[in-house]
Amino acid sequence: MPIKDRILKELKEGPKKYKKLRAKFKGSKKFYDAMDELYNRGIITERNGYIHIVDTEKKMKKAKADPSLLEGTVVKLTENFGFVRVPRLERDVFVSGKYMMGTVPGDEVLLKPVKSTRRDMEGEVVAITKEKTNVVAIVTRVGRDIAMTLKDCPYVSLRSVNKAPVVEDDIVLIDLIGRGTSHSRLSARITEVIGSVSSSQKAVRVLLAEKNLETEFPQRVINDARRMIDKTDMELEMEKRTDLRDQDIFTIDSAATKDIDDAISIEKTETGYSLGVHIADVSFYVRGGSDTDNEAYKRGTSVYFGNSVIPMLPKEYSNDVCSLNEKSDRLAFSCLMQLDNAGNITDYRFEKTVINSCVKGVYGEINTILAGEEDSQLKEKYGRVYDRIFTSYELFKLLRAKRVQRGSMDIESDESKIIFDETGKAVDIEKRTRGRSEMIIEEFMLLANSCSANLAKKMNLPFVYRVHTQPDAEKLITLRENLGRLGLSLNNGENKSLQQAMSDLLDETRGTNLETTVHKMVLRSQSKAKYSPDPVGHFGIVLDDYAHFTSPIRRYSDLAIHRILSDFVAGKSHEAISKRYSRFATSRSQQASATELVAMRTERDATDIYKAEIMADKIGCEYVGTVSGVANYGIYVSLENTVEGLVHVSLLDMFNPILTEGYSLHCPVSGEEYKIGDSITVKVVGTDILNGNVDFAPRDVEMDHKPAKRSQPEIRTFKEKRPKKDTGKEKRTKLKHKRKR
Repeated sequence: MPIKDRILKELKEGPKKYKKLRAKFKGSKKFYDAMDELYNRGIITERNGYIHIVDTEKKMKKAKADPSLLEGTVVKLTENFGFVRVPRLERDVFVSGKYMMGTVPGDEVLLKPVKSTRRDMEGEVVAITKEKTNVVAIVTRVGRDIAMTLKDCPYVSLRSVNKAPVVEDDIVLIDLIGRGTSHSRLSARITEVIGSVSSSQKAVRVLLAEKNLETEFPQRVINDARRMIDKTDMELEMEKRTDLRDQDIFTIDSAATKDIDDAISIEKTETGYSLGVHIADVSFYVRGGSDTDNEAYKRGTSVYFGNSVIPMLPKEYSNDVCSLNEKSDRLAFSCLMQLDNAGNITDYRFEKTVINSCVKGVYGEINTILAGEEDSQLKEKYGRVYDRIFTSYELFKLLRAKRVQRGSMDIESDESKIIFDETGKAVDIEKRTRGRSEMIIEEFMLLANSCSANLAKKMNLPFVYRVHTQPDAEKLITLRENLGRLGLSLNNGENKSLQQAMSDLLDETRGTNLETTVHKMVLRSQSKAKYSPDPVGHFGIVLDDYAHFTSPIRRYSDLAIHRILSDFVAGKSHEAISKRYSRFATSRSQQASATELVAMRTERDATDIYKAEIMADKIGCEYVGTVSGVANYGIYVSLENTVEGLVHVSLLDMFNPILTEGYSLHCPVSGEEYKIGDSITVKVVGTDILNGNVDFAPRDVEMDHKPAKRSQPEIRTFKEKRPKKDTGKEKRTKLKHKRKR
């Protein structure tokens, strides 16, 4: 048993005098280290000459019961302040550095609101409810002590309390000691040495550790899934369901997809169209409260990056019995819709079904068919559904036109397709494009999602809605100002909604050198889409009713509403459903929103890492790009392949440049100016794979030195940040023991 646990075991029997504890453990170095750590962590304290265990659970329970305190997560830390994200608030809460209590991004905290004259709200951290583990640090010095700085907060210097085989600039994972005091009191225990990072594989490994994302499932979860599958009597279950196995149902996905959670069926009728969207019935297998369900709730969503995925469910479910694989009987939850000749829904219903997909459609192949370029082999593969593919496209055009008419925004993303070699190294990149088949599936899923939300709202069921509120006034003012500098405007008069005005603006700049910039501006002006138990509608796609029903293999929000709708379809009373799911809907909405943000940031950061690895092999290569952003420290340039890099101001012909936010960087001396949307030829001069950064320089600049560091808090050395010597006036601890030399 570790010495810390043995000390705590002694103290659980009752408070002990320090001398007695020291004598029992023979005053060893491990004893002193353990006592220091337990005291710094706030686990033990000294009162009246006795050492006590701090009743943190009782203290925390009391703090949580205080209705004035907010629960949140630290999301950013700078040299003088930090930000805490509180789920129910629209904006992150500013916290002055002296009130951060030594917290770092990822720590879960209790926050006391503080009145402010400068902001809507400021806060003060009063307690840490859950400490982040796997904090990433960079070794800055190896000697008697190992000195480090935090990767994301490089001004925070600390020392390691243990030894490890490291050299300067190594990346390490650490657990912090001394939370709840201040950043100057922090020290660390090295838990894993990753070493130097020169490949995307190592950089992504660091990223996943930072985000606390587990790539493997606990054995108990795998065992739980296998038990459920083994005990399922498929024949008995299929007898209870609507049998659709004789229908021409098919899936459309990418060729590499293994977790297929949606299939479609379609036919032309006398009055319009009959459309079926058939979704894997994950809720049948993953029962509430099971080990698999608890793990899925914790993960919240699958995370996709590069050519990898961290699934929400173990592969026994995601790739096998739940996946709607070709020519396999599968349990489904189907949304069966009737539409008129104009694409309006006239009727819909939800049913538990059994289906058998007759073909696994591939986006690229179906796009080829729709373009009329298929060969005999493709025509044979899709023979059974060949005509239905064109019927799907016919209905898609009607639905698409209706969405455009109501002002739904189609923001061009800079989504990338990363190409890897056989060793897993990222070697090339191209902009991902959507073909007709991708848009067909997107439109049909929107329809089924809307029906699920409409049913819940109509029947007043507790539910997990997907909501997106209108942009706030401040963001709209900023957007209009930035557009005005570019010679553009957002015109929404009496006869045009804000969404229609934004949609027109997006179309106006599509295909121009302002496309990337303007589409990003509009995106940044939007409020964040999230999950909510309240049906407030979706601003972006202009729908009063919307939810996520169609991806229960990879999103917990969808699995949650499948459970609610399953009880409704089974005939449970409204009273029983409300009693069972009212609190459930609220908690699942909050968790789904939080885990979605983690997944999105992980996917974005991983993509940046891959881009940096690709461009590391392109040092010296020239590219034509577009100025996509300006800052007082330089300009950002986007390439056609979606890579964005920084040209540092030190590489520009500028002296005391003037920044016009969101528009230009101008030098009053040389007259040099760089504006958003300008075309510029740059060359690659450096990359940082660990942080996913790419550095450019103007084509005609000769490089005889490394690019200047990016604008960020200065990285101070351990010596500069070393705590002051203990003068006796300020004791770090009340424990008055002396180490034996």
